[in-house]
Amino acid sequence: MMRAGDFIIKHSKLLLENKQHAILYAVVLSILPFASWLSVALVSLVTLRRGGKAGFEVMLPALVVHSVPLMMLVPLESALINTLVSYLPCYMAAICLRKTVSWQTVSGVFFIQALIGFLLIHFIAPDFIANQFSQFKNILVQYQEYQHLLDSNTDGISSLILAQLFFGIQILSVIVSAMISLMFARTIQAKLFIPGGFKEEVLGFRSGKISFLILIAVSIASYYEIPLAINLLPLVLSYFLVSGFSLAYFILARKREVRVVILLFLLILFKPSIVLLAYIVFGALDSLFNFRLYLPARVRESI
Repeated sequence: MMRAGDFIIKHSKLLLENKQHAILYAVVLSILPFASWLSVALVSLVTLRRGGKAGFEVMLPALVVHSVPLMMLVPLESALINTLVSYLPCYMAAICLRKTVSWQTVSGVFFIQALIGFLLIHFIAPDFIANQFSQFKNILVQYQEYQHLLDSNTDGISSLILAQLFFGIQILSVIVSAMISLMFARTIQAKLFIPGGFKEEVLGFRSGKISFLILIAVSIASYYEIPLAINLLPLVLSYFLVSGFSLAYFILARKREVRVVILLFLLILFKPSIVLLAYIVFGALDSLFNFRLYLPARVRESI
């Protein structure tokens, strides 16, 4: 029996060779429950391999079809925003990755898109974030155990800060979803055309000095309770968390990459606050000192 991975790789190659089939698959996946991320991944794969124009030709029908069921459930504006948010961030990032072959630049593209989104919300609908958080709290009232958990862990934090953090985490979840689709597409592309290339990109991922300055600026602004900075804080911290995770993977991974990834995630489950903070700190330090330069022998063993 053909393994699932081989099946996906084989059919991905066929879809890259036939635009009509790629459009059909993207459209069908866009309306299947829990499969829309695969539609986004297919658009990203076509974009990575064939360019932005080909990717747009696949994305447009999927956008239209994806929005139709939503229009029956929510207002037109909400359906359109949900659809665009589902596809456009990943599509723009795929164009960037194709041109730059840099995940650092891709992260910058996601950051800029999030920043623009936050600014638009603050200027166009300044009460949206607070009202949304109030609705969330009203829902929690029906579940006393979750309400108690929220109250016990946020004692002393103002509702304004919590609302901004909550919205920042929502946008972070959108970006994480887009990143998963993009990484899935990049993995398939690497297996088809650049064997081992994706692994090298993951091992080489690190934050830079500009991102470190952004971390400092956002942290200081968040301390002074500037709403936009609080929105951005989860995204910026997650970037350095991933950078620290990548550094740990770079140091430990040799031939048993899967076991190392599992170990690094198990550490998070064992002591989440300490391990997550350690990843962020090491990611920040790596942006200044580039620890990989001090491990030349391990570089050759890992790649």
